[in-house]
Amino acid sequence: MTERRRARRPVVLYQPRDEGVRMPLGLLAVGSAMRGRHVVVVDGRLDLAPEARVVELTREADCLGLTVRSGRPLRDAVRVSAAARAANRRLRVVWGGPHARFRPEQCLATGLVDACVVGAGEVSFERALDASRWGRTLEGIPGLALRGAGETTTVPPPVTPPPPAEVAAAAYALLELERYFEVRGGRRLDYCGSRGRGSADGDAWWALPPDRVVAEVGELAERYRLEAVLFQEEDFFGDLGRVDALARGLLDEGRRLPWEVGARPEQLLVAGQDRLRLLRESGCTRMHVLVAPGAVLAGESRREVLEAGALLHGADLAGRFVFEVEAPRRGHDNLSSAGAVARSLMALDRRFETPLQRRRVYPPDEDPSAAPPADLEAWAAREEAPWPDRRAERRLRRRIFYFSEAQRPAGRRPGQRLVRAMARLRIRLGVFVLGFERRAVEASAFLRTGRTRRAGWRD
Repeated sequence: MTERRRARRPVVLYQPRDEGVRMPLGLLAVGSAMRGRHVVVVDGRLDLAPEARVVELTREADCLGLTVRSGRPLRDAVRVSAAARAANRRLRVVWGGPHARFRPEQCLATGLVDACVVGAGEVSFERALDASRWGRTLEGIPGLALRGAGETTTVPPPVTPPPPAEVAAAAYALLELERYFEVRGGRRLDYCGSRGRGSADGDAWWALPPDRVVAEVGELAERYRLEAVLFQEEDFFGDLGRVDALARGLLDEGRRLPWEVGARPEQLLVAGQDRLRLLRESGCTRMHVLVAPGAVLAGESRREVLEAGALLHGADLAGRFVFEVEAPRRGHDNLSSAGAVARSLMALDRRFETPLQRRRVYPPDEDPSAAPPADLEAWAAREEAPWPDRRAERRLRRRIFYFSEAQRPAGRRPGQRLVRAMARLRIRLGVFVLGFERRAVEASAFLRTGRTRRAGWRD
C-alpha cells in the first residue's frame, strides 16, 4: 500500500452522547494538530445515527479516538467502540478525556480499548496513529496507559501540552458548525486559549498570547459571521495581566463582538469591579460563575457567591450561576442551601440565571458515602440513579422545573406566560409543593413527544 493511500485513511474522533452541545474542543485540538491527515469528527449528540457513521468510517481506518467523561457517556463510548472494533479487527481504539485519565484500568479492562491518553492528547494520539498504520506496538509511546501482562495497567507520567508557540490554530472546518449554531439558536462559537488551572491542585497552566487570541477571534468572527464567542477555559483568570491585555486588545479592534467566559466566585472577588467593567466595555456580556458542585453554600462559601453576584450587578454584567446539587445526607443539605442562594441572586438582578441541576459524576472526587464504582457500567448507573431519599428526589425535581421555567423567555402563548409567572412567584415565596402547573406541562410534553420532559443543559 502506498504512503499516499495510507495518509488518506480517515482518522476518526468521536464525542459520545451527553447532555449539552458544547463543541468538542479537546477532539478539535487533537485533530487540528494532525496536519495533512484526513480527520473526521463525529459528535454523537448531533448525529442521528452516530454508531452507524463511526462504523462506516472506521472500516478503512487505523485508529479511533474518543473522549470520555464519567457517567452516562461511558455507556455510549463502549457501544460505539465495540461496533467499530467488530467492523475492523485491526482498528486501534484510544480513549482520552477525564475518565480515561483518572481510571485507565477500568477503560482497558473492557477489552475494547487499546490505550488511554493520560495527558495532552496531541502528541500521544498522533504517535499511536503512526504506530497503528505501520503495524507497530503502542508500547513506549509517552502518555499512553496500556494493559500489560497479568491484567496489570502501566500508567506513564502524563505528557505536558506543547508550548503555546507550537500550538496549531483550531481547524473549525473539522466541525459541522452550522449544526451547532442551529441547536444553540445562534451563531455562538466555543474557543479555548488556555489550559490547566493556576493552582496547586490543577495542571500546569499556560495560555496563548493575548494578541494571538484577539487576531484568531477576529478572523473567526468574520469567517463564520459570529454573534458571540464563548471562552471555554478552566482558568481564564489565571493571569490577570493577560486578562487586561486581552480586553484592551478586543477594545482596540473596535468590533464590539459579544463574548462570554467562566470564572470561580473567588476569582471575581480578586478581579474586582473595575476589571469587570473593562471586560464589559470590551464586549463581555455574561459571566458563567462556576459554583463548586455539591458544596453546602453557607458561611464563607455563601458570602463569596453573593458578593460575586453583587460585583457582576455593579459592573452591569449578566451572570449564569449553575448549581449542581447532590443528595442530602446527615449535616449536608446542598439542595436547600443552593436553592436559597439562587433565590437571593435572582432577587439581586433579574438577568441572573440560576439553574439547579443534578450533580454530574467527577472522578476522582467520588461520593464518600458510597463504594467507588467497580466498572464503567457502574459509573453510568450512578449518574442515572435517583436519590435514595424519595422525598428529596421529589424536592429536586420540583426545584429543577421551577427554576428552569422562571428563567425561560415568557413565550407567546398565554399558557406559557402563566407558567413562567407562576414559577417566578413560587421561587419568590419558596413554595414548590402542589405543582399542578408542573404536572400539566410534563403531561403535555409527554403527549406531544412520547418522552418525559426534562430540563436540559444549556451551553
